[in-house]
Amino acid sequence: MMKRYLLYILLGLVVMPAFGQGVTDYYRLPERSHQYDRLLTRYGGPYIQSRWYASLEGFIRTDRAKLDNTLNGLIESDLVGKPGWGAVVGWVYRERWAVEGGYARMPIHTQVSVTSANSPLVFRYSNARNAFVLRGKRLVLSTSKPWLRSGLWLSGGLWVVPNTGQQEGRFSLIGYSYYGRRETPDTLRLTSQTNTNVNLTALAEVGAEYNVRLSKAVDLGFSVRRFWGIGSALTTDVTYSINRTAVQQAQLSGSGTGMSYGMTLRYTFSTKRKLGNALDVRGKTSRL
Repeated sequence: MMKRYLLYILLGLVVMPAFGQGVTDYYRLPERSHQYDRLLTRYGGPYIQSRWYASLEGFIRTDRAKLDNTLNGLIESDLVGKPGWGAVVGWVYRERWAVEGGYARMPIHTQVSVTSANSPLVFRYSNARNAFVLRGKRLVLSTSKPWLRSGLWLSGGLWVVPNTGQQEGRFSLIGYSYYGRRETPDTLRLTSQTNTNVNLTALAEVGAEYNVRLSKAVDLGFSVRRFWGIGSALTTDVTYSINRTAVQQAQLSGSGTGMSYGMTLRYTFSTKRKLGNALDVRGKTSRL
């Protein structure tokens, strides 16, 4: 009888470590893999709660200054398209909402074209080119599962444009006109002066961006945005005079109203995941 008990005890000592090892492995998180991410997301495992990213953006921006008087067709305000770049830092919540802020090298222009000359003359001016943005974003159409981060985002933002209050440039054109048999012609003069605003101005923005996941940490985005200027960043005042007597005046107001077409390279440097129901640890968080 004693031998039988000893045999039971020995068998128990052999079986218990193996059983304990199996229980431990059951609750241990497996190694990271693409298939593992799919299973956890589908069945309630760790999902992305939030993440931080940094991005660089290159774009082509167009704007046109508002002209209040063409001086009887003598001058026009042209559309200006110039490249720019920007850098932002952003935070994403549950792959649905995002907020980002940063800096862009984004000039605001006035461009005067004198159309009555034999060869049209163009005079272009810009502000200091600095702008700062705070933008909110919302995912409205996912073209992949959340862990792939591909989809269409809508955004809205506010830009702050600091101004220097300095003179940016001026021009002066002189011509002559003969009337009838007069020997002395009239002297026609067109002069202008451009100054930036002394105070801060702002831009309102709405946009759309399609984002594509390239790797675990890198995304590529394609964006189109519309801007509305809130206040004038710079103005160009034009005066038309005959024999030194001012006859008409015009003003071009550069507020930055226009469009932007860009490409963004985004790098995720921090990700926070939340453990779901599958592991029965609801409410706990961990970094993976």
